[in-house]
Amino acid sequence: MMPDTLAAMLRGPGRARFILQPLVAIILGVKDGRFDVVAGRPAYLYALAFSKDVRRDEVTTAVRTISKPLAVAVALDAVLQYVIFDAVHLCQALAVGATLVALPYLAARALADRFLRRRSRRGRTGPVASR
Repeated sequence: MMPDTLAAMLRGPGRARFILQPLVAIILGVKDGRFDVVAGRPAYLYALAFSKDVRRDEVTTAVRTISKPLAVAVALDAVLQYVIFDAVHLCQALAVGATLVALPYLAARALADRFLRRRSRRGRTGPVASR
């Protein structure tokens, strides 16, 4: 995406999506990260990288969760490109959609998972009260 194209998208109609779409993705990621901890599943990024037996389930869950927000992000970007530039570049729409939805989702799911696991471990083996 060219710098002038990005500047036009940030100034043009629909600039609130640069906040709302990542926010929705973060909320979905935190929800799924919490579900991973409660269900006793391995840490998300660890499972993707090292655990062949659950990798397919983890990818399926992620795709199922972010498919609709990602489709909305790509479609919205394509419509806004058409309104602003009278042309649609599908590769740019896919890149913006993935950046606004997929990356925040993955980061939020991994961070929520890590935070909740540490918190639950600390709750079980918390500091002993001194008298």
